[in-house]
Amino acid sequence: MTTDGIVLDGYLDEEVAADDETGTRARFRLIVSPTDELVDEMVLPCSVAAPELTTAVLHELRPGDHVRVTGHLGLPRISGHPMWLQVLTLELLGTPPLDLADDHALDDQADDSTAGAAPAAPVDRDTLSDVGRLERHGPYIVWSDPDLCADTVWTETGDLLGTAVYPDTATTLIDTHQRRAYGDI
Repeated sequence: MTTDGIVLDGYLDEEVAADDETGTRARFRLIVSPTDELVDEMVLPCSVAAPELTTAVLHELRPGDHVRVTGHLGLPRISGHPMWLQVLTLELLGTPPLDLADDHALDDQADDSTAGAAPAAPVDRDTLSDVGRLERHGPYIVWSDPDLCADTVWTETGDLLGTAVYPDTATTLIDTHQRRAYGDI
């Protein structure tokens, strides 16, 4: 680990994005709060340029992951542009807890049906926290973003199914995916 630069712990705000077509650089946003108070929170844009680190960041990190980054702070050269962190090292400290309480019931229901839609309750937008919610629906993972009123759905292997914007729901995406998998569409 380098002794130069700044070390920050935070949570991955959203999906990591490739910064170029070849996948040698990546960008992500880190939610940092020195006091764990919402008013002290900061969203810090981060970029990664080391090829090995870029590959790991693009394929292993998910929204909500708790990470420790080391890097150099870049100050804006133009008014209105954000500061950013050029990441040199990254350590995964933890992954977000998934709602596993209903997993066994969902798995039992999935075993009873070979072509039915994954049972999932509709998202109650009033119960979302300010930063969103990560849920598990059988073999699917759903990120509910209250700012966008949208649900992003992945398979448990990390394949993106898509984003459902209200009034559509994650259940709609999951149902469509399962119908395609079983040739019903």
